[in-house]
Amino acid sequence: MSQDICVETVKVVELTLEDGSKQICRGGENAVRRMWELYPVVSAKWTGEEETMQWIPDESDTRI
Repeated sequence: MSQDICVETVKVVELTLEDGSKQICRGGENAVRRMWELYPVVSAKWTGEEETMQWIPDESDTRI
């Protein structure tokens, strides 16, 4: 049983919420957009860092 592993390098983004609190978001542009829709985000700033994410997709994952 062989499974493909997805690997993606993503930027680390610091989100600032309406109340002034900060939150780190990893996962790329789509992750930032989802956070923007879920939380009262007022700004997003790239920290200058990048991380490598790895995962094993399930059958419904269309990214591969």
